[in-house]
Amino acid sequence: MIRRKKRKKTRSRISPGILAVISGLVLVIGVLLFVLLYNGKEEITERGTMMFNCSGRSAVIIRDEAVYLSSEYARIDFLQPEGASVFPGDALATVYKLGYSDELMQALLNTREEVYRAQIDRLGSTRDQRLEEMNEQISSLKGRIESCVMRGSGEDLLQLYRDLDAALKERMDYLKTKVQETETLRTLYASVEAKEELISAWIEGTVSEDTGVVSYYFDGYEQAINKEKLNMLSPDLVKRALKDSGSATWTTDDKTRVCRIVDPSRWYVAFLTESEELTRLAAGVEYFVEIEGYGTFKGVALEPVISDKKVVNVIEFEHDLGELINVRTAKINVSAAMNGIKVKGSAIRFVDGASYLELLLSDSHYTVRVDVLAVEGDFVIVRPHESGDILNEGVRYWNKKR
Repeated sequence: MIRRKKRKKTRSRISPGILAVISGLVLVIGVLLFVLLYNGKEEITERGTMMFNCSGRSAVIIRDEAVYLSSEYARIDFLQPEGASVFPGDALATVYKLGYSDELMQALLNTREEVYRAQIDRLGSTRDQRLEEMNEQISSLKGRIESCVMRGSGEDLLQLYRDLDAALKERMDYLKTKVQETETLRTLYASVEAKEELISAWIEGTVSEDTGVVSYYFDGYEQAINKEKLNMLSPDLVKRALKDSGSATWTTDDKTRVCRIVDPSRWYVAFLTESEELTRLAAGVEYFVEIEGYGTFKGVALEPVISDKKVVNVIEFEHDLGELINVRTAKINVSAAMNGIKVKGSAIRFVDGASYLELLLSDSHYTVRVDVLAVEGDFVIVRPHESGDILNEGVRYWNKKR
């Protein structure tokens, strides 16, 4: 038998040209990835000083205030002057509910006069100095009421009627101790009590539960924008208040709101910045705020609220607010001297409105959230946002090209 030798299979070789092309593609891809991901350069943090300036911003004034409500009313009688200091237990206003009529009060006054005539008939002509003084006071009040109604004296008619009722009641009670009760007087006393109960059903008193300054004016935002609802403050609410400031007027024509009690020593201003704007406030930092037309105040910033591509910046004050008790919007200028770690502003990156700085530690990149304290030219002053993070001068950071 003749054995044939098996031929060895020849292995196919990749040509050097193809290898060169593949190597070139890998290199190009690597370069592109480097350009896309790491295009930038290393920088070194420094220590510096800058001024924070934020001028001409429209701001909302927020107060620590409580709104007092009542039943719907036809009229209201204010018992404290606008801007008066009040304390718990102080009477603030008398509310006359919807449906109240002046005839009710007039009927009570007429019945008190009937009681007086019956008491005098029983008392006789005995001279009484105290009674004469009361009668003089009552005559004076009646004259003032007539002057107010007929000649427009400008006095508060409701207050005069209330004073007259109090004077008539005082006289009736005084004569009760002097005159023996008869069947006629007993009937008249019962009639007075019935009318008093009827009037009390239509009248509602408002008494202070807080210490502060009273105001009877509203602009419609007292219950939506106040200290108790700071955590609910949104960019839309601030924008709406700013927009309405041109047309809204402080008024007393609401029929359920009685007054506001305001703590004059604690209040706030809030303004908006863009979520990727370097200029914003930093929590716990003290700022000088010039409120145009009202003076300059010193306050401390609260933690900014980031929402809907906007940042709500809030500053808290512990100074007497004075005329700002009836101001909702104003133009402000904010300033502060800042010192700390200085970096290139272009190195700051924003993620969902929060600002970050990319540090170089050994051969790795480490991102830390920072607060931008001030902007000056191409540089910014920053600090770590989290208390546990540390940022010193001389640290390498990555300034990625935009």
